[in-house]
Amino acid sequence: MRYIKVFLLVLLFFVVMMLFVQNQASFSDAVTLKFDPMFAPAMASAPIPRYALLLICFALGAAVVLLMLMWDRVALSGRASAARRRASSLQKQLDKMTAEKQKLEAALKDAEARVKEAEAKAEAAAQNAAE
Repeated sequence: MRYIKVFLLVLLFFVVMMLFVQNQASFSDAVTLKFDPMFAPAMASAPIPRYALLLICFALGAAVVLLMLMWDRVALSGRASAARRRASSLQKQLDKMTAEKQKLEAALKDAEARVKEAEAKAEAAAQNAAE
C-alpha cells in the first residue's frame, strides 16, 4: 500500500509540474489584489506573479490545516488524560471495594464457623442430657 501511495504522489507531482511548465506564461502574469471596504480607504497590493499568489495561498492553507490538526491533537490529549484519571479513580474504588469484600467474606466465614461450633456444642449437650 505504501508503494501505491508513493506512486500516486509522484504521479500527482508530475501532473502539476506539467501543468506549470505548459502554462508558465499565464502563471507569470502579475496580479494586483484590491480591497475596498466601505468604512476604510481602499487598499491595493503590489503586483504579484500568479504563481507566487498560488504558493502563498497553498502555504496559508497548509498552516491553517496544521493548526487545526494541532488543536485536535491537544483536545484528544486532554480527553485521554481525563479518561486516564477517571480510570485510575475507578481502579482505586475497585481495589477498596475488593478489600472490603474480602473482609466481609472473612467475617462471614468466622460467623459460619462459630455457628457450627455452637450447633456442635448444642448437639453434644443434647446428647449428654439424653444419656
